[in-house]
Amino acid sequence: MSKSYLKQLLTYINRVYDIGEKINSLKNKIIKSPAKVSTIAFVVLFGFMLQIRSFNRLEHWIEKNKFKKVLPKNTKMLRIDAVRRFLNDFDLDGLKNINKHIIKTTAKNKVFRNGTIDGLKVAAIDGVELFDSIKKSCNNCLTRVDKKGITHHFHRSVVCAMVGCDPHIVLDQEMLESQKDSSGKDEGEITAGKRLIKKLYKKYHHFADIIVADALYCNATWIKEVLSIGMNAVVRVKDERLHIVKDALALFKCREADKNWIVRKNTNIYTKIKAWEDDNFEMSDKDIKVRFLRFVEEIHTGDRIEIKEGWIITTDKFTSVESLWKIMHKRWDIENNIFHQLKTEWHLDHCFLHSPTGVETVLMFIIIAFNLMQLYFFRCIRGFREKNMLQMDIIEDIKDERFTIEDNWNNPIFGKT
Repeated sequence: MSKSYLKQLLTYINRVYDIGEKINSLKNKIIKSPAKVSTIAFVVLFGFMLQIRSFNRLEHWIEKNKFKKVLPKNTKMLRIDAVRRFLNDFDLDGLKNINKHIIKTTAKNKVFRNGTIDGLKVAAIDGVELFDSIKKSCNNCLTRVDKKGITHHFHRSVVCAMVGCDPHIVLDQEMLESQKDSSGKDEGEITAGKRLIKKLYKKYHHFADIIVADALYCNATWIKEVLSIGMNAVVRVKDERLHIVKDALALFKCREADKNWIVRKNTNIYTKIKAWEDDNFEMSDKDIKVRFLRFVEEIHTGDRIEIKEGWIITTDKFTSVESLWKIMHKRWDIENNIFHQLKTEWHLDHCFLHSPTGVETVLMFIIIAFNLMQLYFFRCIRGFREKNMLQMDIIEDIKDERFTIEDNWNNPIFGKT
């Protein structure tokens, strides 16, 4: 093999993001343990970086010594049941601090120096369901009853991530909380979303110029929360019954489009776009004035033509119509480039553990693993996107290198531990 991706990866994440030092600072509540906390944390993190499907797969890797060449000599390992107990009683704050350090380092290294869409730093926020069960539950489970009267127990998180260009980095997540008041209702996504952006602002201050969200967030309290942290909101609108929609569409009906342009993929595939916009529309809170935009797209694919229409509201009074159209479409990055990848490749929808702390611990390990791999692909491997390299191919090569790497090589992750 001409290049050792394994060596390059571990050296990169240790040199740039201090992963060795950070995992050595983690703690757990198990007083006596034959294995170091840093060893277990590395094995779990590295396992998720290599996209383990389950802890049964991790158990197989441990039993077959598949971590032998990336761990220091004479390292004591735990069995998988002990690893599960370890994660159920984990230093969750320490784990969150690792992701915080990664995000702060990306900012320091000016990863998004030129913005993510037309010079603007755009973050998307959305909710994702992790898994559900009709048999197992914990104190933090949300619940719903299906049409057959069967109760489902599940966990859901609100995620905020950078969208528009590579790498797509997950800034943080916030778990939705279960029934808290006398109404017996679980927490709503917007409530958790507001808590998340306030937490992000406290950690990173101006982490984005624009926060984009789907139609669920077409809500005056959400927009007021975004404005309170000095950022602008862009929100999809779908409900035709809203007064703001009726007023805007009636106004636009009386005039020609304000802007027309064409976006081409190639000679036979292109989109003609018409846009209408106007300012000072009122939300339910009359103190909030927003800009309403209507887009009509005529999508040409060979001889086939498809017509689509989309609406957005935004507090941004100055960004061009063309850029706002891109932002509306790039909101889907959080679905396509993050949630889809996390579920299909990183197995986010698998229940690795089901306990109040365990669920969030595993989620944070997966987010850290995902972020580190995205940064490695797009910041360390030269021309990764231009060469049409596949992430799964690189990960498969790294898995193979665990056996071919020389015996005298020392993993830099453990150099400081």
